[in-house]
Amino acid sequence: MTETEHARRRQFLDALAGALIEEDDIWQIETSSDGSALVARADDQDGLVVALIEAGSLDDAVTVEDVVRVESLASGVGVTAFEGRPAAFLCSRREPAEGAVQAAYLRNMRILHVRSTGPDTWGRDVAVLSHQEFTQPLDAAVLDEREWQEIHDGSDRAVFHDGGQNPIATFAGLRAELAWHEETEVSPWGSAWGTGKFEMPAGTVMTVPGERPLPVTGVTLRFHKETRPVYAASEEGAFADVATGWLWG
Repeated sequence: MTETEHARRRQFLDALAGALIEEDDIWQIETSSDGSALVARADDQDGLVVALIEAGSLDDAVTVEDVVRVESLASGVGVTAFEGRPAAFLCSRREPAEGAVQAAYLRNMRILHVRSTGPDTWGRDVAVLSHQEFTQPLDAAVLDEREWQEIHDGSDRAVFHDGGQNPIATFAGLRAELAWHEETEVSPWGSAWGTGKFEMPAGTVMTVPGERPLPVTGVTLRFHKETRPVYAASEEGAFADVATGWLWG
């Protein structure tokens, strides 16, 4: 990284820190020792480090390698994980690279993608689900209607494990990825729609808290995309607005 790039990133982080405090003064925001990230503490939690906010990929697509790198940074500053609150954030103006979103979700991290939608206006891309379907092996046990309903109701908390019990994906991560999938279908009313199909390796099971593991071979999600406005006076304020929503869990 050149000195100019480093200076620009530091300028962005300084402005982001101010915007975060302006959003809610509960946060104590510090700059990490190497100047590459912000460290967030909460006044109501005895000053514990609750999140790391990094901007090393601000002008680049976040990659799986970036996610792994920031995970190490978060561990190094002693982030204390809380249920419902990501441990680290990666800020970026560009769409994430393949695999990065899922890698982040598996590590309890989030990619903060905010983009310009016009002069002094910003937005974030989201996918809105209309249908979800889980494909099972032919020899899987048949679930009754109540069991299927409970699986669908709890699917947003589902984690997929391979045959070796290693977590390989989360349902929330699959859904988040759709924000950057193509919408290749058109409804009778003229609106665009897309279908995301995710194949799972043999032996994969989906685990929903409180339910028995469900063997699955694939997930199909029907969706449409929206760009939701982020109301802020500056780009840093837009990033702060999105980050604050996650920080509150």
